[in-house]
Amino acid sequence: MNGFDLGPLLFFIFGWFFALNIRGTTDRTYRYASRFMLMIGGSATLQIMGWIWIFVGGTLVALDFLS
Repeated sequence: MNGFDLGPLLFFIFGWFFALNIRGTTDRTYRYASRFMLMIGGSATLQIMGWIWIFVGGTLVALDFLS
């Protein structure tokens, strides 16, 4: 665990918040961001992005354990 990178782990954890829409995180983020900038898609787009974060973050975490 020496030299473990915290970045991919946080990336992985925040991916779960968006993918599973825990406590409406995705919907609230979308509503807040759409006030300030043009948002393409909807809150479902953020949920899909969350699943991508899970796969990428999980891969990076697994590679960190393997090295």
